[in-house]
Amino acid sequence: MKKFVYQRPKVSLIKRIRIKEDRDLKKGIRLNRNERVENFDKKIFTKIFENIKDYDPGKYPDQSQIYKVLSRYLKVKRNEILISSGIDGSIKSIFEIFTQQNDKIAVLDPTYAMYKVYSNIFKTKLVKINYNNFKLDRKKLFKLISYSNIKILFIPNPNQPIEDNLTIKEIKKILSICKKNKILVVIDEAYHMFGSISAINLRNKFENLLVLRTFSKSFGLPSIRFGFIIGNSKIIQILNSYRLSYESNFFSDLIVKYFIQNQTVVTNYIKKVKKGRDFLRKKLVQIDIDVYGKNSNFLLINFKNESYLKRILKTFSQKKIYVKSNYSGELKNCILLTCGPTYIMKKIFDIIKKEIQK
Repeated sequence: MKKFVYQRPKVSLIKRIRIKEDRDLKKGIRLNRNERVENFDKKIFTKIFENIKDYDPGKYPDQSQIYKVLSRYLKVKRNEILISSGIDGSIKSIFEIFTQQNDKIAVLDPTYAMYKVYSNIFKTKLVKINYNNFKLDRKKLFKLISYSNIKILFIPNPNQPIEDNLTIKEIKKILSICKKNKILVVIDEAYHMFGSISAINLRNKFENLLVLRTFSKSFGLPSIRFGFIIGNSKIIQILNSYRLSYESNFFSDLIVKYFIQNQTVVTNYIKKVKKGRDFLRKKLVQIDIDVYGKNSNFLLINFKNESYLKRILKTFSQKKIYVKSNYSGELKNCILLTCGPTYIMKKIFDIIKKEIQK
């Protein structure tokens, strides 16, 4: 007898893996996932949880409160936001609601891996917009949205691992062409607080725009899985029709509320990251190493030489310094390194300089 397994016709089953936490979290330096590098002061979490009422965990969350806090913080209307499980959850919802099998979906390449994952799951056709010599192929981008039958264009701004930011002028041009050709434009602004521009204020001029944000990068809170989508009220209403009963949970909401109301905790750390990032970039340029990144919390470092890369990675491994390095093509001799305060970036530079000078 044949075993029956229910599966939605347009959804494909693909092999998925879970990322294991195989780092030394006490003694290691976490520079491989664009997370917060420096640990939080434990007193912060004492303050967050000290006023929990005895009935709070035993009831369903009141989502109206977190939406009120978010709309005030973002200076947008309540009906222009929808909470999601990080940007990952936002992307999944967009694929689920706005795509059909065989739709063409355009993404930058290389970029965030989940675009490809969801494209495979929902059986869409992924069209890649490449980088040449670490520069986005803008010619291909504009040609694609002008003459191809694209359903959705995903643009992380800044992108990772290669940053190459788009200006507001370029984004407006993209949105205008896409509006004419009925293409939904999704701007992923995960790193917006580290120096990049935002497209949020274009939401009412362009009904084909969705902006994605997360508390994982700028706020340094990836563990709470809290993100949100911003757009004009009409498109958010469509997304809202498909939402879960409760988009987040009481504890995540509590943490988000605290950090929004105590912005100095966030902004002070961002200043330290930007200072550390700029320090490391300047030092690397001085010893003739190509480095990319100025508006996010990471740097892409191109050693050009495989032997340099291997020696540096070996030393990093011995010292429990975790970086991302599994790239191919023109990025094969690169590492992506999450930035932190200057004292950590100085350690990194000293190791790189020593290995280069051997």
